[in-house]
Amino acid sequence: MAEPRGLHQLTVDVDDTGRYLRLTGADTGAIRLALSAAGVHFRQRAQLGGVVADVWEGVKLLDSDLPLEWTPTARGLVDNRVAVSRALKDVRAAYTMIPASGAQESRALIIDGRLTNLLDDHQAMNVAMLTTPGTWGGCVFDEQGTGKTVTLIAAFDVLVERGLTDTMLVVAPKSMVGEWRREFGRFTGDLYRVVIAEGDRRAKAAALFSGADVVVINFETLVALDDDIVRLARRTRLTLTIDESFNVKNPEASRTRAASKLREWCTHAFVLCGTPAPNAASDIVAQFDLVDFGYTFRGLILDKDKKVAARQVSDRLAERGMFVRNVKSDVLPDLPARSFTEIDVDLAPQQRAAYDAALNDLVLDLQRIDDHSFAREIQSYLERRAALLRICADPSPIIPGYTETPAKIDALDDLLHHLIGDLEEKVVIWSFYRASLDRIADRYAHMGLVRIDGSVIDATDRREAVRRFQEDQNVFIFLGNPAAAGAGLTLHSARYAVYESLSNQAAHYLQSLDRIHRRGQQRDVRYVTLVARGTVEEVEYQRLRDKATAQADLLGDPALDVPTRRLMLAELLATRQVDQ
Repeated sequence: MAEPRGLHQLTVDVDDTGRYLRLTGADTGAIRLALSAAGVHFRQRAQLGGVVADVWEGVKLLDSDLPLEWTPTARGLVDNRVAVSRALKDVRAAYTMIPASGAQESRALIIDGRLTNLLDDHQAMNVAMLTTPGTWGGCVFDEQGTGKTVTLIAAFDVLVERGLTDTMLVVAPKSMVGEWRREFGRFTGDLYRVVIAEGDRRAKAAALFSGADVVVINFETLVALDDDIVRLARRTRLTLTIDESFNVKNPEASRTRAASKLREWCTHAFVLCGTPAPNAASDIVAQFDLVDFGYTFRGLILDKDKKVAARQVSDRLAERGMFVRNVKSDVLPDLPARSFTEIDVDLAPQQRAAYDAALNDLVLDLQRIDDHSFAREIQSYLERRAALLRICADPSPIIPGYTETPAKIDALDDLLHHLIGDLEEKVVIWSFYRASLDRIADRYAHMGLVRIDGSVIDATDRREAVRRFQEDQNVFIFLGNPAAAGAGLTLHSARYAVYESLSNQAAHYLQSLDRIHRRGQQRDVRYVTLVARGTVEEVEYQRLRDKATAQADLLGDPALDVPTRRLMLAELLATRQVDQ
């Protein structure tokens, strides 16, 4: 290929975002002409006198005859993608062959792991896939309660035994940080030294460089100490594990960008989440990108229509996606059944009046405003809609001088009198609002109550609350906010969970369901949701259920016929109308 005029030496560096290659050393016209001739796609807009290209295009640059001078950082990014490209065929074959061969063959593949004999069959198959020779890591989307943490501990152990990694950095929500140290202790004893990076900045940095085999941090630390963590990754062969990875679903969020920056220096990366797409199919894209450097969804431009985007994501997963997904109905067949019941609650008089007034004002304003003004003030309108949901639970923070008992508290009185007073059952109560949590805690303290919400930060206090609920026969109520206690806790001493109010995030709701329906549960599980009749809460609850169904469809979960009271009643009424 003839060298374009004026093109003698090009420098390939990384742009300011850390996500693109920047080529400099000649005028942009000459660079663009050279890249076009080499079949390398580039962005039309010049940046700081150079031309910007996607990092994956760097794989083509390596095969070109262009006179290139690579900076170490840029070459490292491209080498990561070259490694993925070279291993793709074998890794893809393993994700097909291992599940078809079964657990016995999988155990033979990971015989070098010291935890292999402790694994369930599905966990052994997971580990075999996640440690396939040449692999770059993996996405573990097993349903909650199926043992994702154990899977990752075993996978790390296999990688260590094969001399492929030295250290694992676990990034987890604050509520889950202590659980990782406990689980390592349970399954590996003192085989690995595990430290938690906590305290002030100096203490956290000391933990990072303490020489521990496993370092556990929270998402806030990932952002605050990003440069220190990259320095750690450059000094040791680091495996990155992101727990509850829906927290990095937004590619523009600071935590996602920090994780992506770190990923380039890690030997392997794993993401774990039972609810990886809680709001939309697109949630899953950034999680894959973090693991495989963007291979799975490379070049995909998602449509603005969510239904179209969901089909795009589903098609790309079918074409390229490599992940593990096991659901409890398959791998824990002896787990008891679960059912859902909604109890319609009529708002109390003051409550209804306040709701209707707030609703009417919101409707009138929406009718008067145009689309442009709505877009400009959308946050205000979302807050007003959220206020409607809060009124359905406990209006006291919104209505000055509110004195009556909220309708859902009256409903709880009857429900708990039956479940605890008559049946002597333990009950998990979920509530999203601080005022409701406070009211419930005060009203039912005499029944024996423990509580975990955002105010309970200390891991020891959280563990003690769970222990008391699980073991103390005088503690009948676990009260939790699903945002703070919806993940990582085992509460299967109860078979009833009551939702007094709902989280505004589907992930919190979906995860909270599995606190009582998990390994070790011996009895059928029942979920009871209190829904304010004739309110937007009915729409919100249906939306959560629809999102659960959409995620299951995206991940290929087997269809479950989970009856609800409303569904059964609708079917019976339809039959009766036909008969008449």
